[in-house]
Amino acid sequence: MQQGATRPRPGRASAGPRGWLVRFIDRHFRFGSLDLHWPDGQTTRHVGTEPGPAAEIHIHRWRVLRRLLLGGSVGLAEGYMAAEWDSPDLASVIELGALHRRHALARPHVSAMVQRLVNRLRHRARSNSKPGSRRNIAYHYDLGNAFYAEWLDPTMTYSAAIFADGANSLESAQLHKCRRLLDLLGAKPGDRVLEIGCGWGHFASIAARERGLHVTAITLSHEQYAYAVARIAAEGLEDKVDVRLVDYRDIDETFDHVVSVEMFEAVGEEYWPTFFAKLREVLRPGGRAALQIITIEDRLFDYYRRGVDFIQRYVFPGGMLP
Repeated sequence: MQQGATRPRPGRASAGPRGWLVRFIDRHFRFGSLDLHWPDGQTTRHVGTEPGPAAEIHIHRWRVLRRLLLGGSVGLAEGYMAAEWDSPDLASVIELGALHRRHALARPHVSAMVQRLVNRLRHRARSNSKPGSRRNIAYHYDLGNAFYAEWLDPTMTYSAAIFADGANSLESAQLHKCRRLLDLLGAKPGDRVLEIGCGWGHFASIAARERGLHVTAITLSHEQYAYAVARIAAEGLEDKVDVRLVDYRDIDETFDHVVSVEMFEAVGEEYWPTFFAKLREVLRPGGRAALQIITIEDRLFDYYRRGVDFIQRYVFPGGMLP
């Protein structure tokens, strides 16, 4: 549905990709509103029949339409990175896209099928074999610890926190999350714990200092490994925390408990059975595993797993949400 739209003058651009896009949006737009400001000064306004955010996009280069036609949402994101469009409120644009995720606007045009296949093949080439996992982890986590220190809390914890009553800062919420995981484990002082994907060492530090646990903390990131080793040494916990640069599949010891905080998303669907088989192998009888995992809604999973989104393409290569 379109209300109060300023129609572009007839011409090559409007008769081609722009005309197709405007008609496509008119047919399928459902939520909120979207103002599209075109390079020639024209504006089209699109209003849905259901509540949603009011979004605005300024298109600076016509070539972004080709990206959208060939690459769907990934192509649109690539256009943003190339400064071919912008928005005064990018969050509203993203929210509007999320609302239409299962609707036609989230799906690439038929001409995008080749690019979609290319993206899928590229994603499969980044599968999480042992060498592949090392490459994928390095791509994301070895950007440099200084980069992450710019926007993580002082504990350098890179996972969702739990805000309890009175936990008003991200730092306190991250500490509460670690303590909650430890409570779920039911670990006793002296127990041996394997942490798969230890990040920069915060959980291992808390487990050792506050609960008297012996933690084997593993990572594939060289940057995280160096930071965690220095952190544990500075805190005088070297007798309780053993930080290792190793793949979880290469662990051949047994432990009283296992914890893994938002690492499972990097395992890859192909290796999910391998991951859980390893948990069974390393856990002693009666031991517990505590996993914190980012998940996707069941109703979206089949569509999600058939494609490759921006996060998988540019942020977490090889990643897959369960």
